[in-house]
Amino acid sequence: MIAIIYGTRPEFLKVYPLILEAKKRNIEVITINTGQHTSMLTDMENLFDFTANYYLKVQSKEFSNANLLAKLINDIAQVVKKDNIEKIIAQGDTFTVLASSVVAFLERRKFYHIEAGLRTDNVHFPFPEEYNRRVVSLASDINFAPTTLAANNLLRENISQSKIVVTGNTIIDLLQYVLKKENISLEYGNDVFITVHRRENIGKNMLSICNAIKELAEENPLINFNWSLHPNPNTRKFIFEAFQDVPKNIKFIEPLNYIEAVKLMAKSKLLISDSGGIQEEAPTLQKKVIILRNETERPEVLDSGCGILVGTDKNKIKEEFYKELKVISNSFVNPFGDGDASQLIFDNIIYDNR
Repeated sequence: MIAIIYGTRPEFLKVYPLILEAKKRNIEVITINTGQHTSMLTDMENLFDFTANYYLKVQSKEFSNANLLAKLINDIAQVVKKDNIEKIIAQGDTFTVLASSVVAFLERRKFYHIEAGLRTDNVHFPFPEEYNRRVVSLASDINFAPTTLAANNLLRENISQSKIVVTGNTIIDLLQYVLKKENISLEYGNDVFITVHRRENIGKNMLSICNAIKELAEENPLINFNWSLHPNPNTRKFIFEAFQDVPKNIKFIEPLNYIEAVKLMAKSKLLISDSGGIQEEAPTLQKKVIILRNETERPEVLDSGCGILVGTDKNKIKEEFYKELKVISNSFVNPFGDGDASQLIFDNIIYDNR
């Protein structure tokens, strides 16, 4: 029996193409939603009319990171033993993924890591994701790396070549699926799409970002700035403090479902974000993304010419914005694949008899 385990909104988006691929092949899988994210994740499942076999509800406001990880390990282990799960698939770098890999290792089950090999140079940054993904790679039966660069990161850590397969990223599978299903065309309009949510950008960095966007909006009244908010109250606190007087051409939007977000990005001229997912999607959408970080685990987007790192410095954000404003159109090849990652992943899992 194969289990696909996820616990956050981004994880669901990236494993849903695998669920579709399993269904297409008539392969029975057990899906486990750990509940690390709550309402946001439920809304996303509803969007795709999907219900997991298990919903573990591990999250609690009183939990420390250690409490959450312990709860995840315990609850996942119970399901694995109850249903005699032999193969576990998980994506990314959250505590759900770390816990899934620990259970697989301790219970001697096979573990397959989707989106393996992303790295920064500092195990403490981003925290705790960088630690999580490094640990997960150690005992994965197959590390499914989205790019050759990610695969090379694993090789440098002495992960065996036989346990690494380059597949592309499953988010591109989902993006292609949504573009086709919803008949979304790529435009080059007069809109800018913005998201900011990362932990390291909460505080003075957020205020700097807000000041940059506010000035850009005031200086460009004919451009629409669509800011998709994150539910994190700390993020909102700093945003709303900075925008007591909101320019008319800035629109704050409550968290969007994936399809609506894709529609807005598809019609935008430019993306401004600290999101890893948007970095992966931007080349397919033919949009340049101004990345609000000092480093990225996805340097491929920089090499492709589709992304530019600006950090949170107001002047750098504005400088890059005006540079990209002059560009009439883009032509990018997506380094994260062309939409067949799920197929390649299942080809390898089905025939894995090691």
